[in-house]
Amino acid sequence: GFCVAVVEEDHLINGSNIRPGHQIIGVASSGIHSNGFSLVRKVLKMSPDHQTIFIGQEKIPLIDALLRPTTLYVQLVKTLLLKAIPLDGMAHITGGGLPENLPRCLPKGLSAVVDPNSWERPEIFNWLKTVGQIPEADLWNTFNLGVGFCLIIPSEAVDESLAVCREEGLQAWNIGHIEESRDHQKEPLLGLPF
Repeated sequence: GFCVAVVEEDHLINGSNIRPGHQIIGVASSGIHSNGFSLVRKVLKMSPDHQTIFIGQEKIPLIDALLRPTTLYVQLVKTLLLKAIPLDGMAHITGGGLPENLPRCLPKGLSAVVDPNSWERPEIFNWLKTVGQIPEADLWNTFNLGVGFCLIIPSEAVDESLAVCREEGLQAWNIGHIEESRDHQKEPLLGLPF
């Protein structure tokens, strides 16, 4: 399914207020989030014993880990707006991962610098990488790797934004920042391991 929303034009969050120095808050995904399942199916064919595999410290059956419902971030955004936190950009991390989705909310001339060590990658993605022999770049360009949503905010709003995420029952991390592109064009995310 899907949903469609309506917003007054003067309330649109379109990224136009994003500046160098803004911070990127990564909000945890619940898993695969329904993206990359063509690749997931290929990996499952490579693992004939997949029905007996358990993932992570919780020892969740693989199939349950793969089919966890997608986390929705509507209530988080509503709460941030009600608390008047300056939410200057947002990106839902879907198919294409961080490299494809995060730059879409940035004005021309700005780039995102993401620290891939700022959060712990969920075990399901490590299993897919190992069993499927998926190159690191393909993994980043297919899956969310544990970050389902990004908030772009001024640096002074980081602590309050992280606190709101916790209040909403969502794990979140400061995963990077925005800087000027070297050639004044959008360029790939910096700091990624490929």
